[in-house]
Parts: sequence; C-alpha cells; structure tokens
Amino acid sequence: MSAFAEQNKSDKLLINENPVVSSKSVDTDQIVVLLAEMGADSEAASLTASRRSFNGTAYRIFKLLQWLIDAPLTVEALNQKFINDPSIGKAVSSDSVWLYINTLKALGCVIRRPSPRNGFAYEMLSHPFNLTMDEAQLETLAQAKIIAQRHFAHPEMLALDSLLRKLVSQGSLNGFPELVERLFVQSRSLDSQECRQRIEQLERAMLEESLLEVTYVSPLKGEEVFQFLPESLFYRQGVVYVRGERPEYPDPSSLRVDRMLGLAPLSNDPLRAELVARQHKKTEVSLKVMVSSPQAFQGFCLDPNQGVYQESRLWVDGSRPYYEVRLLVRDFFYLKQTLLSLGLPFVVMAPAFFKEDLLTTLRGMLDFYEAKEGEDHGGR
Repeated sequence: MSAFAEQNKSDKLLINENPVVSSKSVDTDQIVVLLAEMGADSEAASLTASRRSFNGTAYRIFKLLQWLIDAPLTVEALNQKFINDPSIGKAVSSDSVWLYINTLKALGCVIRRPSPRNGFAYEMLSHPFNLTMDEAQLETLAQAKIIAQRHFAHPEMLALDSLLRKLVSQGSLNGFPELVERLFVQSRSLDSQECRQRIEQLERAMLEESLLEVTYVSPLKGEEVFQFLPESLFYRQGVVYVRGERPEYPDPSSLRVDRMLGLAPLSNDPLRAELVARQHKKTEVSLKVMVSSPQAFQGFCLDPNQGVYQESRLWVDGSRPYYEVRLLVRDFFYLKQTLLSLGLPFVVMAPAFFKEDLLTTLRGMLDFYEAKEGEDHGGR
C-alpha cells in the first residue's frame, strides 16, 4: 500500500471515529466540544499504558484552516506548506485534503471547490469564527485552550495558539491586542507567538544537533550565559519548554523558551560530541504497578524524551492484578516524580541505582514527616 493510501486510510479512520458538529453555524461552545473529543482520544489511548501520541490529523486540520483564512490555495500549494511545516514534513493525498475540507465544512466553513475560474484552488468564502467577542465567549475560548493544554503536544498547541489569535482578529471588535492578551491570561498561558523566532531557532538546532550558547534569565540567578544542546520541545501548564543537555549537569535540564534572551550556535566545540552521546544514552527500567482493576493504571504520561515504552503487560498474581512495565529512560527525575505522584503501589525491579534513589527519597520524606509530627505533638 502506498504512503498516500496509508495516510488516507488513517485519516478516514480518525475522522469517522471523531464525528464533528454537522450544523452550518457554530459557536464557541462547539469549539470546546471538538477539543474535548480530541482530548478524550488521548485519554483513551493512555489506558493502553502507551505514551501520549501526537494528534497529527488535528494539527493538519488546524493548519489548513489557518492557511485558507489567509489565502486560496491549490492542492499542490497546500502540500508544499505541509512539507515545509516541521511538524508534518510530508505531502498528503488529495483524498486526505478532501477529508480535511469536509471536516471544516462540518464546522460551518463555506469553502469554494477548485475550478478553472479560481485557478483550481480551495477558497474560504466564510467561516463561523467571525465573532463579536463578549466576556462569555472570550471565557469559553480560554476554557477551550485549558482543555487542549491538558492533552495536546507542543506542535498542536502552537497551531492552536495561532488559530485562536485568528479567531479573535477576524471578529468585529476593538482593542484586538488587549483581547488576545486577556485570552491568554484567562487560559493561564503565554502567547507562544511572542517567542516563535526562538522556537524556530531551537528546532533547527535540534535537527542539526547543534550546541548553543544561551543567554537566559533565571528567577533565582538572574541573567546567565551557558552552553546547551537542545533535545526536545514540550508544552506544560501554558508554557513552551525546551529540554536538553548542559555540560555542568549530569541530568537533562528544562528551560522556559520565553526566558531565553539569546541563542548563538557554537561550531567545532569539543563538548558537543560528549553531549550528543549522553543525549542518546538510555537505560532500561523495569517496574511492577499494583492495581485494584486493569482500568486503574493509565500509564505515566511521559513524553518520548522522558521515557519510551518497551512493553506493558497485565498479570494477575493471586487475586490482585499488576502491570509489568519496561521503559527506556534518559531522564530519571521526571519518572521519579511521576511514580511518587501515581497514587498506586509500585516496585522498581531494575536498575538498582534508581531503586536506591527512590528509597533514599522516601526515607527522607518519612524522616521529615516524623520530625514534623513530633514538633506538632511537642507544642500541644
């Protein structure tokens, strides 16, 4: 089967399993429904104890809406944009474009079909996002963004941020910059558009495995300059972060992109090879997670650079089931935090150093708790 046929098949399956609103007019509440359905897919996928996957079709539909609002485009021009987008990087079939167009039509968009009269381009005649914003509608969009932030990966969130700016700007409203600012404040997030140039610089550096000199504003240390090998971008609590290696730390560091003042590539630095090798090194971790029912364990929600699932199997030992999980891990810090907040009994089978690290942390927590309890009783 060809790549286009595979793409078309997967897109049909995704769209058929996620029916969108079929009315010809749509309000902001329906945007929330669409995002909630897409988020629900991520939750369902996590029940298989697999890592959260990138919703590629949702991202492509967001981008298609954005591009058609800007200008009419032929299938060839659309595919060139798909190829140039770093989160897509490939063309799609004409059938897939047709499916995306029908999805937008179902949301209330009026799109003219390609013909000789319009240069064989898809043309956006109108869409239901020409909103006159009131307080309730602005709050609804903010809530939609909060829902998306719980489930979407950073490329989807960047596309959604751009789309939300378009929704606000297309309305008959005054004070557009102030409304955009309020939208992001109400959704407890930062406008990623403000650091778009930094994000693109980091994406190029990750592709080329380039070592960078970073000028960064730390809340504790103030402005500082250091070397950094970026590995991945991720989105957390309304902010875009970049994870990577710093020579002075053995574990990966996570930096807020909006706090970066400058990025400069460093060529032929002897540290680069060492950091690249460290970045690619992963350790296998074996765990048992005890559960009261198979549905109680929903995975660890680790992104690909925090942990890659090798295997996840359900076993029954006596009357109590448990999951046996094997991961390849580079960043043990996030795995430890996730396990401690899991709310389920677990056992680390291997490696020994990670098991000992967890025991040390738990003993320290217990010592603190007992000392605090003694102080409380002594004061009575």
